[in-house]
Amino acid sequence: MAEAILKPFDPPVVAAPAGVPARAVNGARLRWEPGPDELRLPSCDDEPVSQNTRQGMAIAECAGSLQYRWDGRQDVFVGFDQFLYWKRSYRRKRTKANAPLAPDVYVVFGVANRHRESYVVWEEGKPPDFVLEVVSPSSRKRDTTEKPRRYAKIGVREFFLHDPYGKLDPALAGFELRRGLRRRYRRIPAERLANGVMGVPSKVLGLYLCIRPSRANPMVGSLVWYDPAAGEFLPTRPELGARADAAETRADASDARADASDAEAKAAVARADASDAEAKAAVARADASDARAETAEARADTSDARADAAEARADTSDARAGAAEARADAMAAELAAVKAQIEKTRSERG
Repeated sequence: MAEAILKPFDPPVVAAPAGVPARAVNGARLRWEPGPDELRLPSCDDEPVSQNTRQGMAIAECAGSLQYRWDGRQDVFVGFDQFLYWKRSYRRKRTKANAPLAPDVYVVFGVANRHRESYVVWEEGKPPDFVLEVVSPSSRKRDTTEKPRRYAKIGVREFFLHDPYGKLDPALAGFELRRGLRRRYRRIPAERLANGVMGVPSKVLGLYLCIRPSRANPMVGSLVWYDPAAGEFLPTRPELGARADAAETRADASDARADASDAEAKAAVARADASDAEAKAAVARADASDARAETAEARADTSDARADAAEARADTSDARAGAAEARADAMAAELAAVKAQIEKTRSERG
């Protein structure tokens, strides 16, 4: 299969240093702040920029997919529609021969993934590794003759060319830099992938660049990248936008479910608090009832004690009355005995 001969290029991950303009990290020296020439040289010219719909969409979709491919990598930079300064002499004398290039899409490995006003080769320390030019009717001649010679001269390892109008044959072509003293490009043969789509392999990127055919013209369509390692096409900007919208919708739904769960949890807590309060109130009512019962029992005990005391006093009174009656009986008996003695005495005398 075509994928087997193309191995993805995956440079080692390099972590971005914090607060340091440049530092050696894992063998790669990354510059995290712009150089003086990047800030000094113009980042645009006064010429009006005009892109047709086909060219603009091809550039945006191609660059967007590549940025997605290396998202989060600190040592891979994907640029598009920027000035590429390649000759130092441009600082002293600006001529057509040393004028900056403006690649539609380019990729550089081993440099910091940061915002750039422009790409200055002598400050970055290397040229881009990959360049894609999307041909427009006004730039076709320059894109197919002048630019390839300059890209080869500065050492761009791969140069791809796409004509969204289908005027060039083929509409998509790739070139790799030949080794030797004279730097020239040679054509990279297109290959048919397992899914039947024709693609041009990029050894530098480890991807295939393909044209997704349109119904009107099979030779003209949108540019898409195929990742042989994953066995699928990289998403385009519209697809990434749709994914982001879907992810946002899922996040909103998840937030709504979380809010509902939180509200339900709060309601459950409120119900639990109410149940706890009701239980405490019931306990308080039971305690009050027990207290009233104990008070009533104490009052009953007090009444019983009072009754017992009254009964004891009554018994004492009865005992005292019985003793008084006994003393009275004794006195009456004694008086009767005295009377009887008197009578006896009288009778004996008389």
